[in-house]
Amino acid sequence: MTERAKPRLIPMVIVCLAVVAGLKLLGAFVAFSGAEAQSAISVTPAGLPIDEPLESPEIAPAEVERRILERLAARRAELEQREREFELRESVIAAAEAKLAQQFEEFEKERAEIAALREERDAASAEEIEALVSAYERMKPREAAAIFNDLDATILLSVASQMRTQALAGVLAEMQPVKARALTVMMAERGQAPVTLQEVAQ
Repeated sequence: MTERAKPRLIPMVIVCLAVVAGLKLLGAFVAFSGAEAQSAISVTPAGLPIDEPLESPEIAPAEVERRILERLAARRAELEQREREFELRESVIAAAEAKLAQQFEEFEKERAEIAALREERDAASAEEIEALVSAYERMKPREAAAIFNDLDATILLSVASQMRTQALAGVLAEMQPVKARALTVMMAERGQAPVTLQEVAQ
């Protein structure tokens, strides 16, 4: 029995050794294939190794926050710059408005002064005309007519239009016919020439 068992044991050992050797060869082949594939992935077509992987890693939260803060800071700086420019334009406009307001105030003041001077002049002229009217009415018609013949048309019209009709009629009767007729026409155009005056001037 012992001598027969020995011959059977040897073939079994040989088979086990062959299986183990096959498994080792298979493992070596798999390892070699994996290394070759990894080498092929890590090498560029030119044969140079790739510094960075094909897919970039995700951005860290701290980096995202830093970029957001940088953008916000840039936006805030831009808004501040625009605000300064707006304030500058606003100050220029305000200065121009203040200057215009000052000029308008000075213009109004000058206009009021001119109006006051005109009123004083008109009042003085009215007083002078009244004095002339009173003087001519007290004069003899022939003496007043001699002055009326050479008097300026504007002043003559102002004085004659305020004289009493009877006094003026006597003066017109002594005036040169051309002068008397011209004065009558001017007074008629102003609606101040009575019918008796027109009859005298004819």
